Amino acid sequence: MSADKQALIERLKRRFKGVPNFSEEDAADLIDEAIEANDGRASAELILLYAQAQGAWQIALGAAHYFRFSDGEEEVDKSMVADNYRKLAKDLQEEYEREKGKEFGSNFRIMKRIDRPHTTPPTGESGRNRWPRF
Repeated sequence: MSADKQALIERLKRRFKGVPNFSEEDAADLIDEAIEANDGRASAELILLYAQAQGAWQIALGAAHYFRFSDGEEEVDKSMVADNYRKLAKDLQEEYEREKGKEFGSNFRIMKRIDRPHTTPPTGESGRNRWPRF
């Protein structure tokens, strides 16, 4: 598993290569956490997806303090960085759950109603009496 673990660390590091201050130690910590969370019985792709999702959440938390600043003609806007990482983490988490369902069993979901999006269940107060009372 150590050779596979090292390959996963390298793959994760390549996927986060554009992120400032993301080191090989960070990648190793995320892979260790992913292996522990999946009990070591998951596929490499599932472990990598989990590590990516957790890494994106950590980066979003670290970037939450970013700001927007304008000075005359120049403007710096870093306020959406954390929001973008949160969206990425959410997408990766959904993909992880979908793949986990494929690997380990049922992936039961209830879809939203498309034909009646704003309806509520009948309450019996429709004014229509099927069985009139005497």
